[in-house]
Amino acid sequence: MDQNEQPQLSVFKTVLSYSLFILVSPVLTFFVFKFIFFEGIVGTNSTSSNVWSAVFAIIVLHIALGMYIMRAYSEADKPTRTKPIDKVD
Repeated sequence: MDQNEQPQLSVFKTVLSYSLFILVSPVLTFFVFKFIFFEGIVGTNSTSSNVWSAVFAIIVLHIALGMYIMRAYSEADKPTRTKPIDKVD
């Protein structure tokens, strides 16, 4: 692997992991809250549990997006590693 491929691979892994997290976490949150918490423990009806589960899924989605944006901004603040230029007199 040359020097240019290593940062690209790191960026790809980061974007892939955050993309999976952004896609999977709200869906899991919706179904966990709907079937386990609201219909199982609390005992609410289907419509009410759908609405509240969707609210919690949206909150989780916004948290996940916020985490991705914070990571992107923190990566942008880091200085880039470049090969030092040899001084020629």
